[in-house]
Amino acid sequence: MEPHHPIDLSFCGHTKPRLYLLSSSFFLLLLLFVLALISSSKQPSFPSFDYPHSSSRLPAGCDISRGEWVPDPAAPYYTNLTCSLIQEHQNCMKYGRPDRDFLKWRWKPAACDLPAFDAARFLDLVRGKSMAFIGDSLARNHMQSLMCLLSKVEFPEDLNSTDNYFKRMFYANYNFTLSSFWSRFLVKAEEVDSDGPNHTGLWNLYLDEVDDSWASEIDQFDYVILSDGIWFSHPTFFYEKRELVGCHFCLVDNVTDLPIWYSYRSALRTTLRSLIDMDGFKGKIFLRTISPSHFEKGEWNKGGDCVRRQPFKKNEARLEGRDLDFHQIQIEEFREAERVGREKGAKLKLLDATGAMLLRADGHPSRFGHWAHENVTLYNDCVHWCLPGPVDLWSNFLFAMMLDDRLRSVIIADLLAIIDFYGNSCMCIADLFLFITMKYLHYSYAIYYTPTASCNQPSYLAMNPREHPFWGCPPTLLVSFLLLLILSVISSSNRRSFPSFNYSHSSSSFPPACDFTKGEWVRDPDPPRYTNTTCFAIQEHQNCMKYGRPDTEFLKWRWRPAACELPRLDPARFLETVRGRSMAFVGDSLARNHMQSLLCLLSKVERPKDVSKTGDDYFKQMLYSTYNFTVAVFWSRFLVNAEQADPDGPTHTGLWNLYLDELDDAWASQIGLFDYIVLSAGNWFNRPSVFFERRRLVGCNNCLLPNVTDLTKRYSQRMAFRTVLRALAGGHGGFRGTVYMRTLSPTHFENGTWNGGGDCVRTRPLAGGEARLEGLQREYYEAQLEEFRAAEKMAARGKGVRMRLLDTTAAMLARADGHPSRYGHWAHENVTLYNDCVHWCLPGPIDIWNDFLFAMLQ
Repeated sequence: MEPHHPIDLSFCGHTKPRLYLLSSSFFLLLLLFVLALISSSKQPSFPSFDYPHSSSRLPAGCDISRGEWVPDPAAPYYTNLTCSLIQEHQNCMKYGRPDRDFLKWRWKPAACDLPAFDAARFLDLVRGKSMAFIGDSLARNHMQSLMCLLSKVEFPEDLNSTDNYFKRMFYANYNFTLSSFWSRFLVKAEEVDSDGPNHTGLWNLYLDEVDDSWASEIDQFDYVILSDGIWFSHPTFFYEKRELVGCHFCLVDNVTDLPIWYSYRSALRTTLRSLIDMDGFKGKIFLRTISPSHFEKGEWNKGGDCVRRQPFKKNEARLEGRDLDFHQIQIEEFREAERVGREKGAKLKLLDATGAMLLRADGHPSRFGHWAHENVTLYNDCVHWCLPGPVDLWSNFLFAMMLDDRLRSVIIADLLAIIDFYGNSCMCIADLFLFITMKYLHYSYAIYYTPTASCNQPSYLAMNPREHPFWGCPPTLLVSFLLLLILSVISSSNRRSFPSFNYSHSSSSFPPACDFTKGEWVRDPDPPRYTNTTCFAIQEHQNCMKYGRPDTEFLKWRWRPAACELPRLDPARFLETVRGRSMAFVGDSLARNHMQSLLCLLSKVERPKDVSKTGDDYFKQMLYSTYNFTVAVFWSRFLVNAEQADPDGPTHTGLWNLYLDELDDAWASQIGLFDYIVLSAGNWFNRPSVFFERRRLVGCNNCLLPNVTDLTKRYSQRMAFRTVLRALAGGHGGFRGTVYMRTLSPTHFENGTWNGGGDCVRTRPLAGGEARLEGLQREYYEAQLEEFRAAEKMAARGKGVRMRLLDTTAAMLARADGHPSRYGHWAHENVTLYNDCVHWCLPGPIDIWNDFLFAMLQ
């Protein structure tokens, strides 16, 4: 044993330990006081430190993107007479709009109040800096709104008055430059046909090349506000690496027609990554989300108009179609760019105004953006926004976000100033604090710390904490962690929820005693968490929207357990939970349906790499590189060893030999490599089959063979599950993980069997008393429960395997509306299962299986 050495405090510059401890105690009390101030909802005056405008700070956790419009008799804060910077097409008052009610509203977030826009304070925040708006005409609409709001303090000087598409305005008293860059697609684009297939032009888009009209100058700017969307609806050719890869509505032979979201996602990704990687650009990036248009009774060029005179209420408007797709893409690409940017020190912010603007169908110019006799391209304008009008909220959001950032910067700078003032020669506090900050807060605040001239000690940032020469200074260590706690409080107050249209029932708290298998389906106004255009993993037969399903009501429900709330799957937390692990879905096509639902839900965070060893879709293996997480699917109709004896069989559906006491080696030979197994099977046991045990014939189901006992399909289903569950409970193949057995997924054929004209045409869930589990499905379900309980007891005595029951049967029994029916293929196709009431649409009720799985993993 090494001899004990007393702690030497002299290296801290304190030769008198008593004095050091007294001063450290004083410092701790001071820090606790600062922490109390930061966490307080009411910011009291604190004369020793300057916290400018602290009363306007947004409360921690306030999501300004969620809320409602409430009456505001004081609005508007400028008019078309007081602001000369309004573009003609948005000057609704000039061109005769008769009503004023649309001006008398303000946005009220659900959990806080939004600070009113203060022009003088805004200009003080941007003193000596520059801001660029990049995008289409709505980016220009935003900039003009901001200039009108600032006009109460100062009118800017126009530094290039000749080109309205590229404006540069200068506020001399604040040395602040405001610029706009016209960029329809954000990436490089050229018009190849001014008429085009639908008479709106045909464009070449170079999706991996940024538009040089803005990119060549952007490194000069401190703030960049990005926005785009509408122009991607135009017919376009797509180029990557200067090679044609497809198009949108180009109507050219032998050119693949890709969906509209393909070009938008690629362009946005290219733009964000280019800004993050750009040499010399150190500014802050704000991505403003999609601005919904509100045409009714026709499209923009076919007589559509927007004639409403007041906002929608919260549940009167839904984000759908292209707007929903674009918004989800923006959230996903922003999240990924933020992750990449964090490693490089880039600063990104999401200015999510979509939810608020969705409710403002009353705020567009309509026909009041020009004189009635004028011949204009967009006669009824339901795209842009009147000035003054709801668009002023965008600058209000921008102001609130910048003000909050400024406050954090000042607090952090003051804390570090305290260290410099207090510590002086004892810089172990600051150095260790900085080490912890950089290691655990991803360099978020390291830029605020500059060592004082008196600090001549070496840097120990790259060292292991226990190797740090100041590790043995207990009061110093405590102080450092208190500082870390303060920064965590500051940091956590700025975290966003993704996306802003996310389900509100995503709390991770879940009462241990809650039985989430019992409950009911309740209305959910939020849109689905993904669509068939945003998820790559949907199999054709479950792609109901692609194949023309006309109703969307089946997407507007969520499962509510009787005694608690079910947390929605959080893709980032799910992936963090399974980091470095692997999961296998084993079973029939419904197991694959389940896996594909999970891939879609996780796609908001990362798209996995296909690392399958074969090209067989029945045996897929996907890798989430960032999390080192593998998801695999193993096709196994019966879970046990099976071979087809007659492809036609007694009922023309095939005749199978089932070896009920032998595992299917297709999955069993590899299962020891996995940490989680999600097991399911059922419908294939209805097929005619001959049963073998110990390689001896013991009976059959509907085989119609002489001298063979008909044991019914119930027997084979029970024995197969018994074999599989007990093998896994006993640690077959070295398996030491967790088994999730998913229970029976009910089918919902009505007015006939699956191959006898049956169908499922309901468009909403069955009510509580309308659905009952009966007949064979009930017997299958009960056999699963009984065999699972027996295996569970076996596992408890054995190899450390954990058995979990993923009981989704009751919830899915009520969802006769969630199957593809005839919308899993084109009407003219010759398919085996014409009306599919077995599998589930994606997105659809099946997503709840992964909500259950997520809750059980926590």
